[in-house]
Amino acid sequence: MSKWTVRALVFAVLLCVSVPVMAGDDKADAELALVAINVADLGRSEKYYGEVLGFKRVWTYPSDGNDVIEIGLAPPGGGATLVLAHFNDDPLPEGKGSYGRIIVNTANAKALAKKAEAAGSTLRWVTIPGDNPPTIVFFRDPDGYEIELYQAASQ
Repeated sequence: MSKWTVRALVFAVLLCVSVPVMAGDDKADAELALVAINVADLGRSEKYYGEVLGFKRVWTYPSDGNDVIEIGLAPPGGGATLVLAHFNDDPLPEGKGSYGRIIVNTANAKALAKKAEAAGSTLRWVTIPGDNPPTIVFFRDPDGYEIELYQAASQ
């Protein structure tokens, strides 16, 4: 896959993720369905997202399981699917993690962060001033993509 194809795919994903389309009555006209990332090793990445975030495989492409190039993972309880893609053995583009990040809403950021750390990720906690701030933790997956855990402030 050429670097321009990768850039186009990343731009399309970021466009879908970063700008919700709202109707006049503030209901979303569109919702995020998938986030797709290119990974170096499908098995390693599937294991990582399963162990750290509890994501489970819901589909593969092709569906017959032969020469799989994409795996769809869903979070516990549903939500947008994470697609892990591996099209060839070319090195991943340099700086791919700087294009954006995967944001995961959670009710227990500390527990997920502990799992990420146990899986080899380095954690970066964000300190927000205030009496009841949200919990925000950043880390990278095995391919260098940044993941943000966001836990809303307690009510």
